[in-house]
Amino acid sequence: MKHFTLVKHHPCTQLAHLYEHLFVTTVADYLYRHGQYKLLDYALNGATYDSGVIIISAECYSKMSAELLQDLATMKTDFGEAPFYLPISRALSQIIAEEPEAIFIGDVDTIIGELRLLDDQPWQDLDSVELLPKCAHGDKKLLDLMYTTDQPAVKPRKIKLQLQFSDPSIELRMLWRELVRFLNLSIGQKVCQEFGTYFTDESVKDSASSTTVVSTFLVNSHILPATKIEEIAASVKHTLETITMPEVLQRFADYLSLASYSSNPHAAPDEDRLLREFGAILGSAGWKKIANVENLTKVLQATRITVKDSATKQIKTI
Repeated sequence: MKHFTLVKHHPCTQLAHLYEHLFVTTVADYLYRHGQYKLLDYALNGATYDSGVIIISAECYSKMSAELLQDLATMKTDFGEAPFYLPISRALSQIIAEEPEAIFIGDVDTIIGELRLLDDQPWQDLDSVELLPKCAHGDKKLLDLMYTTDQPAVKPRKIKLQLQFSDPSIELRMLWRELVRFLNLSIGQKVCQEFGTYFTDESVKDSASSTTVVSTFLVNSHILPATKIEEIAASVKHTLETITMPEVLQRFADYLSLASYSSNPHAAPDEDRLLREFGAILGSAGWKKIANVENLTKVLQATRITVKDSATKQIKTI
């Protein structure tokens, strides 16, 4: 397993935050287009701190993802093309929806220029860093480009993606839950990337005969035009079709059937989460017994999917 921990700094915290969203989206989309999916092939996370330090952490679980990310430190970020710079608009929408306080946004051309300069600044491997940032004070003009105010943010719209599966077998419901966890990682990635939404939480409810998983996305309507629920539903459907092709389901079945809580517990389904959600767990023997393409296809075909818009009260079934 290959690990990356890269760091970069900009004195304007929110501009650094914006860049973090843009870079992570660029990398995740690059891997997705090459048939590499979160959970199966890699993990990727970004974080920005109040000091303006950005940390990107990645783990590669497949040979292909490791090869694709061997030049991660020099990968260029997708800012889009003038005059719209759509990826920047979408990332702005994400961080405005994410933050509880309103964000002041200064001169857009200057912000784009600073994003390009930050992109040209080389990432540093964390092992090589002695101290970052080296200076506690930044250029006042840069600090004022973007910042959180003391005013509350405008309440964002909520988009809820609900997946539901009914079956009396708790083993099948737990298998379905792990499949949905995998599906939602890619579906959520695409919904955030294409519509400038921010993923905020996931809830799970299990009963004796059914399990429901609800993912909530926040949408800011001031940066981007209002998104139609039909467009989001179409994106979900297209992503779902891509990541449930037979060869991907076989790879997912292999991932579960090879899960080991003794040799590689971090790659196995989280037993703590499963106990909280179901009050039961499957061990390695249980996953090996139930994780096959036939069962995955069965639970997938029985899945009901809906997208709900809190603002318009519209519901779209997929």
